[in-house]
Amino acid sequence: MAMKRAVGLDIGGSWIRAALGDQEGRILKRSVRRVARGSPDRFVSQVICIIKEICGGDFGEVEGIGIGAAGRLDIRKGSLEFSPHASLKSVPLKDAIEAEFRRPAVVLNDCVAAAVAEGAVGAGRGMGNLAYVGIGTGIGSGIMVDGRVLLGKDGNAHEVGHMIIDLEGRLRCNCGGLGHWEAYTSGSGIPKFARYLSEGFSGVSRLAETLKGGGGERIEAKEIFSAAYGGDPFAKLVIERAAEINAKAFANIVNMYDPETITVGGGLALKNPSLTVDPVAQALPRLCFNAPPRVMTTPLGEDAPLVGALLSAFGSVRSKVIPQLG
Repeated sequence: MAMKRAVGLDIGGSWIRAALGDQEGRILKRSVRRVARGSPDRFVSQVICIIKEICGGDFGEVEGIGIGAAGRLDIRKGSLEFSPHASLKSVPLKDAIEAEFRRPAVVLNDCVAAAVAEGAVGAGRGMGNLAYVGIGTGIGSGIMVDGRVLLGKDGNAHEVGHMIIDLEGRLRCNCGGLGHWEAYTSGSGIPKFARYLSEGFSGVSRLAETLKGGGGERIEAKEIFSAAYGGDPFAKLVIERAAEINAKAFANIVNMYDPETITVGGGLALKNPSLTVDPVAQALPRLCFNAPPRVMTTPLGEDAPLVGALLSAFGSVRSKVIPQLG
């Protein structure tokens, strides 16, 4: 009997990552493309081309296609309604893919897909309660409670990055909202947070001087982390303040969902675990009402959303951890 395979896609703000793989989450072939800017039709055409490329024109063994997308979804329609990082709106992914390939398609939030992967083949294997938090360009989460991944009415029951952590709303999020977690400690938020903090910093710091002088408009999070590793006192302050915010937001997740384990992914966290993940693990015992869980970087690395998207295309996986989708 031929081995069943599926296609998984991880759609972020800048890149589309695609994979052909099996029911164990093993990736057999992969491809990466930069997101096509422009109309929804152009974007859908790009997705279809990537799927054809990854399958090599042979769909005989492909059971389905799973998509993990960053942004606000309509899970009933299988559409990406709004992606603040990719500037996309109302993209009919499910309908277009099913019409083209005559295979079932599943659309999930990218971090929800990562939670599927953690529960099936990752750090949460055998656990009924876990959380995945992705800290990259944005911040998102996927939550599993009592063996089922939470979806909500539209598939958006996990947008923790838009949790309000600053009641005064001093910084604006990528989505346009004020005071959201993502606006302060994500890859896109930390530079804004640093500019805000520089206004009250009186010490000696090359980074702070650059920001105060108006030359920091193009400074990226990686430069702030690099300065912190190099001992710049202001950069260290920014990262420490960001870690405090992260720890409080993680504590909220623990108190709401009571997970056994929280795995952390996303490019920013995976590249800087000692300054992002470790401080959270150390702070949770003093911040949580519930017993603090284990906090660790995901063993699946940057592939967590991709593997989860791939696995969600198999009916056997969906029936177990996301039965809401059938």
